[in-house]
Amino acid sequence: MITTGGHDLDIADRVAELGAAVLSGQALTRQQARELCGVEGDDLYDLFYWANKIRIKHVGRQVKFCSILAAKVGACSEDCGYCSQSKYYKTPTQPTKLGVGDMFAAAAEAAGNGASSFGIVNSGRGPTDAELDWMEPFFEATAKEGKVRPCATLGELNEDQAKRLKDMGVLRVNHNLETSRRHFPNVISTHSYEDRVRTIKTAKAAGLSICSGGIFGMGEEWEDRLDIAFELRELGADVVPINFLTAIQGTPLYGKREDLRPMEALKIVAIYRFILPDRELKIAGGREKILRDMQSWIFFAGGSSFLIGNYLTTFGRTPEQDHQMLRDLGMPYTTFDEVEHEAQPTGGQGRAAALGATVPGTPMPPRTSTYHASQRGGDRRVSLPVIGA
Repeated sequence: MITTGGHDLDIADRVAELGAAVLSGQALTRQQARELCGVEGDDLYDLFYWANKIRIKHVGRQVKFCSILAAKVGACSEDCGYCSQSKYYKTPTQPTKLGVGDMFAAAAEAAGNGASSFGIVNSGRGPTDAELDWMEPFFEATAKEGKVRPCATLGELNEDQAKRLKDMGVLRVNHNLETSRRHFPNVISTHSYEDRVRTIKTAKAAGLSICSGGIFGMGEEWEDRLDIAFELRELGADVVPINFLTAIQGTPLYGKREDLRPMEALKIVAIYRFILPDRELKIAGGREKILRDMQSWIFFAGGSSFLIGNYLTTFGRTPEQDHQMLRDLGMPYTTFDEVEHEAQPTGGQGRAAALGATVPGTPMPPRTSTYHASQRGGDRRVSLPVIGA
């Protein structure tokens, strides 16, 4: 039972009351969100039910995909405890850098898989002028072609860099908060939480759409999870990626944290939908490993998009499997041109199969010498420069 306004309510009735309030346009308060954090057991199904209704009302039934390409990998100056790319940790990840042709091949693959957005991701504190020069031809051409939304995850940005990205055609910048202000020093020491907030504000001021979220399962508490959600609501993030920790051997968090249980992961998604009713909630890293057979529940719990294909340094499952999931659910997906499509679980097997992956969440092999771009209908291979001795 929950006591509110001097009256005792059954938990399911309280969830319904809060769900109806959000459906009507009311913003959830911090205290109301705390009440939802206490929902457990069979009452979680009521929480998911209302999260799904909120998703359909405020976002729609259709879902979206995005894809990313790690164009510059490893040798990172930062010590993020969850990341295999840090120079401080001995992990399977080796420094590599792709060419512009690789970016075009990956973007074509992403568009062929139905992705509405495609992002270039670089390791490091922030981009250099030379790195922006390197990426500019790709972003300009991709923006002009108009098949996918050009996105960038490049670390910290100053005003001039944000403006330059906007001018070269980038439409959205991803820069995650990762965790709460309180928990941040437990995970990262080489830069501050405020550094991340500053970059988000700088990108937004430059007219860029904001994609920002967090990683869950790093030892944070529910109050930390609420901190992230309410901070993102205040910052005006358009897309909120929800990642679940997949600790890689060699990183400080490896073997130190128990994996989230599927129902807890889905509960995070649902509560975020209550707090952020009209935002795109993107279920990203760790989806396959943490949710396992419950991956299709992400939509019932309020998720509205997901990352299709591989992640930064670990394999995802094949695009065909994700298309099959949507087809089985009878859910359409929307491309960058806002056209709805029926899922088509046919075609090639994507980069995961091309590189020999068998288990989603496993690290990609180090020093890969060939980039495999397997579009739905063909396979292309282009050289991948390898950095380092």
